[in-house]
Formats: sequence, C-alpha cells, structure tokens
Amino acid sequence: MKLNSRRLLMVMLASLLAQTAYSQLMYRSRYKSAIVLEGFGLSPIMSVNYEMAPLRYHKSFATARIGFGYLPAGFGQGAGFSIPAGASYNLLINNLKKGLTSRVMNKCKTKPPLFDLEYFLELGGGYARIIYPTSTNRNYFNLVAAFRTHLVIDIPPKPKVFQLKISVTPRIRRSGLVFYEASPTGGQNFYGGFSLGFSI
Repeated sequence: MKLNSRRLLMVMLASLLAQTAYSQLMYRSRYKSAIVLEGFGLSPIMSVNYEMAPLRYHKSFATARIGFGYLPAGFGQGAGFSIPAGASYNLLINNLKKGLTSRVMNKCKTKPPLFDLEYFLELGGGYARIIYPTSTNRNYFNLVAAFRTHLVIDIPPKPKVFQLKISVTPRIRRSGLVFYEASPTGGQNFYGGFSLGFSI
C-alpha cells in the first residue's frame, strides 16, 4: 500500500512538472513579429513581408502581414510591383503536451528541448494591389489555406523561430473561387505557393 501511494505521488509530481513546463512552452513558437519571404502567394510572383502575431494562445495564434512584391517584365508589359496584405488564423495540430509529459515521466526532464517542431493549419485571406507602370493596375483577392511548420531553436535570450509554409491560394472572382488559370505560354498556373520566415 505504501509503495502504491509513493508511485501515485511520483505520477502526480511528474504531471505537475509537465504542466509547469508546458506553460513555459506555450508561446515558444508564437513570435510577435517576423520577416517572411513568399513565392507565388498573395503577390503573384515573389514578395518580402512583415508579419506580426497580435493574438497568441496555447493552441492557436492570429497573424496579419503586409509586404512588397516584384513582378518581372514579360508578355508585352514592363516590370511591376505589388503590395500584398493578409490576415489568418493558425491552429496547432500536433500535441506538444503529450510529448512533454512523456519526457518528464521517462527522463525527469522539465527543460524545453533545444529544437522543437510545431505544426499548424492556417486559414485566412488577403489582397494584393498590382501596379504596372506601363499597363493597367489590378486588384487581386485570395483565400489562403496552408500547412505551416515552426522550427523553434532555443537560443538565449529568447527562442528563434523559423517558419516554412505550403499554401493553396484560390483567387476570388465574381464567378466564384478559381484554383488555376491558363498560362500565356500554354498550360495552367495553379494558385498556390510557399514561404520561408524567421522571427525578429
């Protein structure tokens, strides 16, 4: 009976330590701001964006971003640029608490790991103002659905976060959502892209 009580006490203590460590982990990848390089996203070709996360929770966070994009010359028009802006909500899809509890129970460790990966489902939308000095300006509206991962590296004085995202960005038109369009050179262009980011 005494052995069972001691084992129960050890389990309760390990759970308490895991919960304490999890509370320390809750914002490890929820950076306040980041620089994001994006290809074939809201900006049709490429862009550099400033992203901020004003709302950060245990299992989710919200972001807003604005950037500057470049469009190379071609197909009868000169080079142009874009001003993309968007907002999204990101939901954690892996279970950090389960992994942390396992580490505490098996190895009695409460210190966060040096490297950690978090995965998110991102949903949102955005707008891009497309400006061609030698042609007609355009306005694009897109939805955003993405798989996003954050690599957390525990470097003092605060963790550094690197982001990788693969997205689908269907364009919103009066006829509905458009996932691809005909290319001027033949074939189809799919509305989707990727981004790389790092916390600042």
